[in-house]
Amino acid sequence: MELKNKDDYLSFLLRLWRVENGEQNKRASLENVESGEKRGFASLDELLNYLSEITTDWEEPSSEKD
Repeated sequence: MELKNKDDYLSFLLRLWRVENGEQNKRASLENVESGEKRGFASLDELLNYLSEITTDWEEPSSEKD
């Protein structure tokens, strides 16, 4: 697979941790490696929804052979 430009990929630093407050909850944060922007998530579902949202606009790659 050949990347034609930097818009062909996203790079994040993902942090996951547990918070115990009567029940065990998972938290997450993403840091965009290129911009440094950080975003926190109160659940793994929120994280997955965000990732789905930001990748929805990507065009499907053509079916070229590597």
